[in-house]
Amino acid sequence: MNRAVYSILSGALAQERQMQVFANNMANVNTAGFKQDDQGFTSVLARAQVSGAALGHQAGLGQQIGVRPAGSAERVFVAPHTMHTSFEAGRIRITGNPLDMAITGRGFFEVKTPHGLRYTRNGMLSLDGQGRLVTNLGYPVMGTKGEIKVPSGSVQVTKEGAVHVDGKPVATIKVMEFPDDLMPKKNLEGFLAADNGKVMKNPDIQSGHIEESNVNSIGEMVKMIQGMRNYESSQKLIQTLDRMAEIAIQDVGRVL
Repeated sequence: MNRAVYSILSGALAQERQMQVFANNMANVNTAGFKQDDQGFTSVLARAQVSGAALGHQAGLGQQIGVRPAGSAERVFVAPHTMHTSFEAGRIRITGNPLDMAITGRGFFEVKTPHGLRYTRNGMLSLDGQGRLVTNLGYPVMGTKGEIKVPSGSVQVTKEGAVHVDGKPVATIKVMEFPDDLMPKKNLEGFLAADNGKVMKNPDIQSGHIEESNVNSIGEMVKMIQGMRNYESSQKLIQTLDRMAEIAIQDVGRVL
């Protein structure tokens, strides 16, 4: 088999992995607070091993085939490397619900989950049966003094994150920030995980608004089309090499 097939196959698998990332972005185009992902790749260089005996003297045909296949001594493969998440802000949409909140600029809501503290930009919040401020999955949103419990009444949230009921302050929403080089990573259930955050001193929260996904649907569709074409090109290259091998075995062998 032509060794070039393996390099082309690694490229096809890389395109398949990238298509999965594009599809996930498209699936979350309407998910509040979702951040777009981009798969990174790295090149892996494989060098064919050549024995000292083959270099020292002229070997027979059988020995040459066994020691070093025809072609370049170096092959380059593609391997998944890191997943990059774009934290660019999404469009802010007005909802009119005082429990819907959007963070302007930096910052994340802190959420208490069964797996520990997690972070999100999804501000579609509500009150559960215990009067706790929770996410759409029912996990409590953390305040500066723990879980936020809101009594019945007219709820208002200030720009700084202070929760008022009938004009009286009851809690303050905790907004966390992270260094640019140590941003949180994607985790289970759409949350982000990190352990190096600190409480933001001057958060900017817009009550009655939602931050939409930062995915550009048209851009992702173009990427998917381009990825599919690249994948098809890899398939055609493998078919071409397979056809070349077939000709070499059947036709060239018959002539000789």
